[in-house]
Amino acid sequence: MEFYVGTSGWYYSWNKEKNFTWYVNNSQLNAVELNASFYRFPFPNQIKSWAQKGTGIRFSIKVSRRITHIHRLNQNSYAIWEAFVNLFKPLQSLIDFYLFQFPPSFTTKQFDTFVRFFTNIPRSFNSLLAIEMRNSEWYQKKWIKELEQISVVFVSVDSPDLLNKIILSNNIIYMRFHGRTEWYNHNYLPYELEEAVNQCCSLKPEKIYAFFNNDHFMLDNAQYFYRLLKERV
Repeated sequence: MEFYVGTSGWYYSWNKEKNFTWYVNNSQLNAVELNASFYRFPFPNQIKSWAQKGTGIRFSIKVSRRITHIHRLNQNSYAIWEAFVNLFKPLQSLIDFYLFQFPPSFTTKQFDTFVRFFTNIPRSFNSLLAIEMRNSEWYQKKWIKELEQISVVFVSVDSPDLLNKIILSNNIIYMRFHGRTEWYNHNYLPYELEEAVNQCCSLKPEKIYAFFNNDHFMLDNAQYFYRLLKERV
């Protein structure tokens, strides 16, 4: 079983130099989610720099909100997606996922729109697409199975709304820790992370991806989670 653990971004108070170089050299982690790409397209020179410095890091790239929140997978989304992935070509060898995070207002009523968009993405991206839903309807078994037919990985979420909901999707667990009691502001207790590791391992995935999005506590929590997995594998 392979495992990859990281934080959702690196520009936080725990990063003493507030840069990617510090993360690579000091985080003791082997993955990272790029969240800044959700808000704006990075500059090409930034992407080239990450590719040069991050050779030991696996990336998950959060897809632009223009696709998921503004255009909501409509026809305008296709050109934006193409421009987005073309921009990241210099980093492609280090990218394990493109993460699509949808708003709570994106419900199962939009399933046909969802299918139409993702079936139009080239097959070469089939193993690289991770989907995080913020509407609880999608967490019914029926919809999880439907999404798996489209060759996407359904993201497991630990948040105040969906407590430690761990799902095996296409033999992968992709877990995002947003905060158990409060969004982005929860320091996970050791037993909470130990329970999550036990649940993950009991599902016998081929790979585990775990990313911490709880701001001030993310580095410490991610490091502990990484150590727990290392002891189990």
